[in-house]
Amino acid sequence: MTTDPIQRLLDEHVELMSKFEPLRTAVHLLGEGGEGAMPRVLPLLREANRVMTTELLAHAEREDDVLFEAVEEELGKEFGPTVVMREEHRDIHGSVTLFRDTLHELNQVEHPAIHSSIGELQRLTESGAPAEVLRRTGANLIAMLDSHFGKEEEILFPIAREVLSRQVLAEVGRRMDELDRRGTAPQGGG
Repeated sequence: MTTDPIQRLLDEHVELMSKFEPLRTAVHLLGEGGEGAMPRVLPLLREANRVMTTELLAHAEREDDVLFEAVEEELGKEFGPTVVMREEHRDIHGSVTLFRDTLHELNQVEHPAIHSSIGELQRLTESGAPAEVLRRTGANLIAMLDSHFGKEEEILFPIAREVLSRQVLAEVGRRMDELDRRGTAPQGGG
């Protein structure tokens, strides 16, 4: 059971950013080597995609559906930090979708059945996709996460600790645990 839900979220930030270190490396390698770096970075990008589409989105769900709701219950739905954090979550989700779709497109092109589709391969090569799209989207995601997590850690979480009673924090922790038990959010690190 989560005893301190805010500490849990802080710990998840540390764990998630650690899991995104290979994405930072991939972005750097793509910047240096372009399409030529793809064979080397593809496993890193696929793992980053897995973390994004499971653990990161589950983390955001715990914040949006549980912690932010509790803070808004105390301070109102128009309270600045939660409005900003929800908007940033939407932006992050949009970038995760672009990253996932670009990787999917790449996987389709790498599949042997698609290799016969020269027109599709040529279109992707001419557009600079997918390496540049993945590099740019990965770099953007890292920058957004660095900024977003910083805002939560420096502004929103301290406010939540100040305005939420121990009983409410305990309920927030219980609700986060319930999300995990229902299977909508992976446990640990997400």
